[in-house]
Amino acid sequence: MKKMILTGLTAAVLSANAMASEVTGYTAPQSGQAATAAGVDANFQALITAINDNNSRITALEAASGEVADLNDIVSDASYKLYFSGGIIELDDGGGANLERFGGTADLTFNSDGSLNETFSEQGRFISLDANQCSGEGESFSCEHYVDTWNDNETGGGSWSVTGQTLNVTWSDGGSEAFTLSSDGKIITSGGGDLDEGDGTSGLETFVAVGVRLAD
Repeated sequence: MKKMILTGLTAAVLSANAMASEVTGYTAPQSGQAATAAGVDANFQALITAINDNNSRITALEAASGEVADLNDIVSDASYKLYFSGGIIELDDGGGANLERFGGTADLTFNSDGSLNETFSEQGRFISLDANQCSGEGESFSCEHYVDTWNDNETGGGSWSVTGQTLNVTWSDGGSEAFTLSSDGKIITSGGGDLDEGDGTSGLETFVAVGVRLAD
């Protein structure tokens, strides 16, 4: 029975040693030598010490793997590709109506010093639903809708900061935007809608933007 206990103990100690920290204080039994209570106890203590040490190491590894990444560090010196789209519907008391749609992309680089580099491309069109652009006389008289189309490509700058999961951006023209960061910092989003009523007009404005972090 003692030989079986020692054999099992030997296997357990060697397995623990192979998995992680080295087991010290273990005395291998000699052939033909009677096992003593003190010897068995010493070997058990060596095994317990090794198990406790390994448990401490595993706990430290689990704690490290569960740490939440600092979003400020993830955004810093990173570039994002932003896709945006929006529109405006406007009505006036005189019965007129205007439609506007726009969309585009922006390349944003958030520098580690808190500054921002921006390159964006935007396309859009404004249409008045009133045929009030008139010209000609007599049979050649006609009226058309006013249409304005644009295709802008510009560069700019600004500043940025992170508070919690909010990426606050101030553009070089003084405007600002608050983006929501995903928990891993790889996605930024913004958007919403706004009703505007007053001064003889009423309108609805909508906007959505989604950005993806680019590889370093």
